[in-house]
Amino acid sequence: MNDALKTFIEQYAALECGMQELIREKGQALCGSCTCCCCDAIICKEAIESPFLKLVHRQAHRFSEENGFLSATGCTLQQGRPPVCYEYFCDDHFYYQPDDLHAEVLKILGALLNHATRNARDDSPLAEIMKEEQLDQLDFHPLEQQMQESVHALEIIRAFYRDGTLLEASRQVLKRITFSEEE
Repeated sequence: MNDALKTFIEQYAALECGMQELIREKGQALCGSCTCCCCDAIICKEAIESPFLKLVHRQAHRFSEENGFLSATGCTLQQGRPPVCYEYFCDDHFYYQPDDLHAEVLKILGALLNHATRNARDDSPLAEIMKEEQLDQLDFHPLEQQMQESVHALEIIRAFYRDGTLLEASRQVLKRITFSEEE
């Protein structure tokens, strides 16, 4: 594994941890009282099939065909979850936002991993590259730029949740965040 890939994996894991912290904080009351399970073992397969995600989580041995990485209390992966795990919010998450701006910021928060890894090879995000040797051959310069945009957006979102304001310059940064094609 080359140094650029190692560095990117570290940055990805740090971004993912920051996102988890905010998503957990913003969804704790709603998710904690919910009786539905919004995840399925089928979704966990991406974390096993993707060489990049496997390098991030290093927990392939804990995967089971029946439960994936899910336990009775939720996902057991700390890092290396499929990006869809962060992009998905049930309708209640948006319904209970104080206003449209908070709903839009939540949606952008969920898109940060996808943005950081988009177009890694042609139009494919990093998690969809299925041969580990191809990861070492990537040009990480565009990915590094996208990662920095995602990290900057995370800082802006953190500040927004802390003080409730979003200056025009910050709005422009958040507008650069792209969403997955499934949205």
